[in-house]
This record gives sequence, structure tokens and C-alpha cells, in this order.
Amino acid sequence: MYEPLEGVRELRPLITVIIPTHNSQDTIARALNSALAQSYRPIEIVVIDDQSADRTCSIVESYREQGVKLHRLLKQRGASGARNAGVAVARGELVAFLDADDEWMPAKLEKQVALILENGAYVFVSCAAQEISSDGDDLGDLYQGRKPIVGVDCWKGLLACNTIATPSVLVWRRQLIETGGFDEHLPLGEDQDMWIRLAVVGSVGYVDETLLRVYNRKDSLSAQVSVATSLRIAFQVAERHVSQQRSRLSSAEIKEIVAERLERLGRAECNERFLHGFPLLLRSAWMGYKPLDTCLFLLSACPPARLLKKVLRWKSHLKGQSAR
Repeated sequence: MYEPLEGVRELRPLITVIIPTHNSQDTIARALNSALAQSYRPIEIVVIDDQSADRTCSIVESYREQGVKLHRLLKQRGASGARNAGVAVARGELVAFLDADDEWMPAKLEKQVALILENGAYVFVSCAAQEISSDGDDLGDLYQGRKPIVGVDCWKGLLACNTIATPSVLVWRRQLIETGGFDEHLPLGEDQDMWIRLAVVGSVGYVDETLLRVYNRKDSLSAQVSVATSLRIAFQVAERHVSQQRSRLSSAEIKEIVAERLERLGRAECNERFLHGFPLLLRSAWMGYKPLDTCLFLLSACPPARLLKKVLRWKSHLKGQSAR
């Protein structure tokens, strides 16, 4: 278990901001400006460039006089490798991750430092986040009202549903290193894996205030991978952790975790390939997770229903055309 730091209330810890980047010339300045605008100033802002082929590095270098450091990786390592490289060179006791697409509100670090110092058992703290579409539309709460469980049981909630956005995290560097860093073998879901591993060994705090804007980018890795593929990998990550922590979970908790993950994956699969998602949703409903909602979704998502919707939309379109 995590051992709380002695005298933590009296500390004014140093913070390193780590920004992994790859071909982010259109957004990196926004991210850097938001980090530089923090009311609690970090000791350093470290940008780890993962083999960008655009103007990203030249833009970052223009911030050198403001204390921004650029480290270029010799070979492409992905987001996990870039974050690990940043942690390795960080000088701060605390690490704050910021993606090159996103931006913080000015008080983000200040409010999180205050919280993490309130409780010496906190391994990391997160905050609420606002989602912005690729067209600039405000999509509201990133997790649609779902909040992480605060305290020592946070890991149980994270097994069922990811409620931690990586750019929302402020974490003790020592714990990142002792936990082994981000798993560079995972193609996706490495952030969920990391927060679960950290939550297992300590307590987690949460600032219930929107201090982060997460922007969807059409050419990002997550946008290039189907929702079902992303959720399938996340399900595998959760299954592995459930297996490892089985002795700390009741049968009812395991059932609920698996059922919730299956329901979310099943819906995504149905939207892409109905016959792949149908048995997953049936299994989830059989386990007692939202059976009525699942039945209603299956009725609306089955091929005949979709065909009927297309016909009705086409008729509506023709009617609108003839009315003109």
C-alpha cells in the first residue's frame, strides 16, 4: 500500500507538466499557453515530441524563453512511451499530464495541489472535464455526469467505467515510477490501466469543477480507431485487473463490473456489427445490468428497425423535395 508523505501539509511541491505530442502544430500553442497561464506555476513544462513531421517542434522551440523544454524521441514510442520519457526527466515531485490537443483552466493546478495536500494518502487527483467537438461545439461533461469514486475504493469504480481523463491528473512522480509507468505494450487503454494500478495502491481525490477542456481531433489516434475496438481493449484491461484483484472483490462486484463493461461494448458493437454486439448485450442483461434499457436498445438497433428508419428518412426527404 501507498505510504503517505510526512508533513505533506507544509509542502509547496514542485510540478512538472508533461505534454506528449505528435504532429500537433494546430493545437500545441493552445496547450502550452494554458499551462503557462496557471496560477500555481509549474517548475517546468516538458514537451516530448514523438517523431512529429510538421511544425510542432519549431512552435515548441519558440516558447523556450518561457521555460518550455523540448525533448525529441529518437524513435516513435506512442503516447505511453512519450509520457514515460517525460516522467524520466521530470524534476518535479508532482507530475501533471496535458495532451497537445487540450487546455487547462487557469486555476487547475492550484486547486488540485490544495486537494492533494489535504490528504497525504492521495496518490493522484483528477477533475471534471468539458468535451469540445472537432467543430468547436460544446458537448458538455466528458463523462456525462459520471464521477470517479473518491478515496480508497476508486479502483473498483474504474474497473467498471473509466472516469479519469489523462489531462485531468495530478500525480506524485514517485508513485508513477514505483508503479512501473505506462504500459507501452498496450495499443490503447494504457491510461485506464495506469489509473487503475495507481488507485489499487492508494487513495484518489477529485476536484468537482470543470478545470479541463478536452478537444476531439479528427486525425487523432482515438478518432482513427472504432469505438468498439477501443472499448474491446478497455474491457480486456479491466478483465485483467479483475483477475488480479479477485480476492478483494465480492462475486456481486465482479458481476456488476463485467456486466457494465459488456453493456457498453455490446452497444458499440451493435452499432458497427449487430450480430457481434447482440450476444454481449444479452449476456449483460442476463447478469442483471439494465435489462429493460438493453431490450429497448436491441429493438431499435436490429437490422429490420434500422432499415425501417432509413425508409422513413428517405420518404421524409422525398416529401421535403416535392414540397419545394
